[in-house]
Amino acid sequence: MRSMTGYGKSQNTFNFFEVTIEIKSVNNRYIDIMFKLPSIISHFEPQLRETVKENAVRGKISVFIDIKEVGSGNNGSTVNEKRLMHYFNTLNEIKTKLKLQDPIELRHLLQFQELFDVDISNIDEKEFFAAINNTLLEALKAFNEMRSREGTNLGIDIKNRLLQIRDISSKIDQKAPENVKTEYEKLVSRINEILTGQKVDQDRMLQEIAIISDKVDITEELTRLKSHIQQFEHTLKDDSELGKKLTFILQEMHREANTMSSKTTDVEISHQVIKIKEEIEKIREQAQNLE
Repeated sequence: MRSMTGYGKSQNTFNFFEVTIEIKSVNNRYIDIMFKLPSIISHFEPQLRETVKENAVRGKISVFIDIKEVGSGNNGSTVNEKRLMHYFNTLNEIKTKLKLQDPIELRHLLQFQELFDVDISNIDEKEFFAAINNTLLEALKAFNEMRSREGTNLGIDIKNRLLQIRDISSKIDQKAPENVKTEYEKLVSRINEILTGQKVDQDRMLQEIAIISDKVDITEELTRLKSHIQQFEHTLKDDSELGKKLTFILQEMHREANTMSSKTTDVEISHQVIKIKEEIEKIREQAQNLE
């Protein structure tokens, strides 16, 4: 069981380059992967995307890859003069608009990482990709470990709330037959009052009353609700697209609760059904966080 929200980071050195990869994710109905990486490795993106897909099923996932030259290798970095002038002119415009007095210095321009073009022409491309992909796998491992920890916490909360629904359902189950009996007796009493002194087919009348009172019987709804609870518990043990499956079962549970609300005339049962619906809604919010 994993949450859709998580974070992972990894950093490795390959030749004279430092590769840093960060992964962040938030909830999303489907999987949506966004990469931000240097242009020199943009051709690696399709393969790196597949690596992410192999390790995540749902969520809006952002992958940030940074490559810096370290040490004193022969690869070298060159200043991109076009970008340099663009950043310089942009900073000048901001300075003018804000009426700033401080001069623009080289240290300000050096804050922009894209200012330098890294030369990787002397590096074996397959080895370089392997280094980046391995760093990505390490980041994904940390990312999924965090999501698993969060998922475990969500699972504990969901199970506790499901137990509450089961307990409330048992209370309603004990009260429901009494409610049907009470409604039956009320109908008999009212009809007898109305028809006092009139000739009535008693058997026919009692049969019609039984049909009417049966409409407040919520036994079937309770039985289906218990079945959904069992299915929910069984599904919690499954790691495959757990969030979607649980959301569907919760919809069915909510449907049964709504039907019980519309059928029952007992105030106590109505209050208990409201509690069930509240717990279902809280579980639904948690289930939406699950992958």
